[in-house]
Amino acid sequence: MNELDLLIIYKSLRLPILIAAVVYVFFYVYNKKRKDELEAPKYRMLEED
Repeated sequence: MNELDLLIIYKSLRLPILIAAVVYVFFYVYNKKRKDELEAPKYRMLEED
């Protein structure tokens, strides 16, 4: 493989990998089970004030 082939592979895969990462983070954060777990510290801090 020469340098041009590697560059073509890199450029063709970077956008799908970025989209997959953003979708994964979106579903991780907005999953109903995890959403309550992630928001618990917020409510705990509000109760302490």
